[in-house]
Formats: sequence, structure tokens, C-alpha cells
Amino acid sequence: MKIIDLTQAHDNGMIQFPGTPDVEIKQICNYDPDGFRLTDLHSVVHAGTHCDAPAHYIEGGKMIDQIPLDTFIGEALMIDVDTKNGRELPVSILDGKNVKKGDIFILRTNMSKYWNQEEYVTDYPYLSIELAERLVEIGVKAIGMDALSPDPVESAEVHKVILGAGIIFIENLNNLDQINSDRFHFSAAPTLIANSDGGLTRAYAILD
Repeated sequence: MKIIDLTQAHDNGMIQFPGTPDVEIKQICNYDPDGFRLTDLHSVVHAGTHCDAPAHYIEGGKMIDQIPLDTFIGEALMIDVDTKNGRELPVSILDGKNVKKGDIFILRTNMSKYWNQEEYVTDYPYLSIELAERLVEIGVKAIGMDALSPDPVESAEVHKVILGAGIIFIENLNNLDQINSDRFHFSAAPTLIANSDGGLTRAYAILD
């Protein structure tokens, strides 16, 4: 068994969706004189590797603490995508792919290599409405990618299709290039925060 960490580390100055408040991490107690170390974290729940709950865009949608834990854990199917034909990913990327109801569907874009660089915000691929609608029809239970958003920065329409169907979205995954199988066990269980529209997560893959 091999475990691969798929999480971007929280840090000061980390890249985020444009307009999001900065993450602030500071040590407020130390062994001398306090006798212990204590770290203070200020962050929105949509920074770094995180899960979007339906309530993020859907009024009346489920909050992160209302979603069953098994929604974030299960068998993942991963496919590779690129931007050679444009940033918008067509529904045809599913051709020949055995996407099943209940899958956690992962898009490997390799954008994580641009983490904390301008390209991470300006160049990432995103889902077309048709692709989002098809994944909803299939009945996947979660969708994730190693990129900033399923939408271009100026839009939220794909978010609304996916979250409106009660499907969670997992953003800013990392290290997908270390996975050599298209199917694997995946977990992205988020921090349990009451009445929250999302949750920070420690995502990982388990390979046989």
C-alpha cells in the first residue's frame, strides 16, 4: 500500500482565488517563555486544498457539516486533460472513459506545478457547462482537480451546475502526477465546521 498526499500546504503568501483575504499564520506562543508552542491561523475555508459545499453558491444548499462523510471518500477515476485545444474542457474528454455513478471524478491538469505563480490563476483549464451537466447525469458524487476552479475566474456557472446537483467540488489538489493508476482510493474529508459553505481538507490517495 502506498499513500500519496494530494494537499497544498497552507502558508503565508499562498496563492488564492482573486479577491480572497490573505492567509495569515503566526506563532503566538513559544516554549520560552510560555512552555508550549501555539500557532494562530486566519483563513477562509476556500483557501488551498478544500471542498466546496453546495451552500457555497446555492442558497438553501447543504453546508459542509450536513454532508455525509462517505461523500468525500471512495473510488476515484482520474483522467488527464490539457489546454492545447483551449482552456474550456469539452464533454468529449469523457469519450472512452468508464465514468460510473458514485465515482469521485478527478481531472489531472498538472497546473499544480504553477502553484504560487501567476499562471496558476491565468492559464488553468475549466469545465464546460456540457461537461458539468454530463457528470451530473452520470451521478458522480464528487469532482476534483489540481487547479483553481471549475469555472473561469469571471464566472460561477459550472459551480452552480455541480453544486446545484448536490455534488461537492474539491479544488487545488496536488501531486496527481505521482499517481500511476486511473482508479484508486481517494479521501478528501474536510474539517467539520458548523454552518460552513466549505472546508479545508487533507486529501490523499491510497494505491495498492
